[in-house]
Amino acid sequence: MLTLDLLAVFNAQPGATLLLSPDWVIIGASDDYLAATLTQRETLVGQFIFDAFPDNPQTPEANAVANVRASLQQVLATKQPHEMAPQHYDVPDRTRPGQFVERHWQPRHTPVLDAQGQVQFIIQSVQDITASRQVERQLRESVAAEQAAHAVAEQQRQRFREVLTQMPAYIAVYQGPDHIYQFVNPAYQSLFPHRSFLGRPFREGTPEAVELGVVALFDQVYQTGEPIYLREMEGWFDFHGTGQPVQVFLNISLHPLRDVRGQIDGVMDFTYDVSQQVRARQQVEQLNQELETRVQARTQELHDANAHLRRTNADLDTFVYTASHDLKSPITNIEGLLLALHEVLPAEVQQTELVAELLRLLADTVGRFRFTITQLTDLVRLQQSQVGPTEAVALKPLLAGVCHDLDTEIRLAGATVHVQVPADLRVTFIPANLRSIVYNLLSNAVKYRAPDRPAQVWLRAEPQADAVVLAVQDNGLGLDRTQQGRLFQVFQRLHTHVEGSGVGLYMIKRLIDNGGATIAVSSEPNVGTTFTVTFRA
Repeated sequence: MLTLDLLAVFNAQPGATLLLSPDWVIIGASDDYLAATLTQRETLVGQFIFDAFPDNPQTPEANAVANVRASLQQVLATKQPHEMAPQHYDVPDRTRPGQFVERHWQPRHTPVLDAQGQVQFIIQSVQDITASRQVERQLRESVAAEQAAHAVAEQQRQRFREVLTQMPAYIAVYQGPDHIYQFVNPAYQSLFPHRSFLGRPFREGTPEAVELGVVALFDQVYQTGEPIYLREMEGWFDFHGTGQPVQVFLNISLHPLRDVRGQIDGVMDFTYDVSQQVRARQQVEQLNQELETRVQARTQELHDANAHLRRTNADLDTFVYTASHDLKSPITNIEGLLLALHEVLPAEVQQTELVAELLRLLADTVGRFRFTITQLTDLVRLQQSQVGPTEAVALKPLLAGVCHDLDTEIRLAGATVHVQVPADLRVTFIPANLRSIVYNLLSNAVKYRAPDRPAQVWLRAEPQADAVVLAVQDNGLGLDRTQQGRLFQVFQRLHTHVEGSGVGLYMIKRLIDNGGATIAVSSEPNVGTTFTVTFRA
């Protein structure tokens, strides 16, 4: 065995060396070996070498333990040094149990023989070549990545060329400041089947574009690196070499091309023929102009007709109002004469069959005449009430007021009115018109009650997303489909057993329509009727 002093010398010698017994137990390790393998002498000495340095299970392809074992066996057998090929032999990471640190070595095993020529020790000398191996690997990976990138770039270029070839646009690629044609796709070539482009400057291949100033735009893109877009550029081109230029409208996009250093070395031209679209739009614009002229003329005609109609309506309103007003006095006079006639005729004369019938007919005629005048007056009043400021009207107080005004009729009819309206619900409408609508609907519900059952009326209202819905429902006489179709016509009386003017529903329909609301009816004979009014919120 070595003395302690010689072992200390071994441990301190420069270079990464390990001293093994013939059965491969670690006897000593130099300081450089400890540093390279991330180990400590007190834990390393006394261990079987392959217990101290097992294979990394993450790199089974390295086969490190087997390779070193074979080298040690060869040294024992031959008693000659053996220099191994570079080995990938990772070392355990002492700070992370179960993990390894990548290492690459250049190992050499040298036997130390005793006086009898037997192997007494084996010295393992290793050189840490991890850094160079990693650099080599990175270089290989870099070369492979570069080759892959070149392959991808070439593939992309090929695909890009295929795309350009198949695109319906007219595409050309130009190189250098003189804009030499490098590529034209089939669509571009088909425009000028009699011309050759590749290798020629743009100004020679397409001389028509020089007069349009397009060459200057190519120069601008090449010099500034900024793309240029032209919309619906008008040009005249001799597409077939006949000397007869054809008008076209083109959308042109010019884009700079750059080399691997980022320097501009060419221009790409995307051109689309939009002649059909431009001509179609021009036709549409012409038609729109003609239509606008006709619309303006028609609008003026309608304006004149409306003005005439307003004047006519005003004249009719004046006539109706004047007629209804002026006829009141003659009717009053006739009523006075009829009363005087009753006073002067002896009772026995009035009781004769002929005179009594004549007096009755005269009284009925006067009554109908006055009733007709009243209807005319109501219609004039309706026309005058269709304008006015709208307000946010609280619906529940308004319904309560109408019920109060109709209290006598409701009690005489023995009707029950149920009001189901939220206290804060409001309707934006002309207040007087809203009251007239509710008054007429409630009055009709009471008036046209069924004689065989107690009258029930429900006033309901609820807010919706963009509206307020008011419903007036009764259990009265009801209406059939024919009656419902005539319901809102003027002077229509569908039940003649009670008094009425025949204009009430007509009036409220007008008020509702003019206020931007709607009214609908749902009815069944001898079941009841529901009127639903929808106001805009």
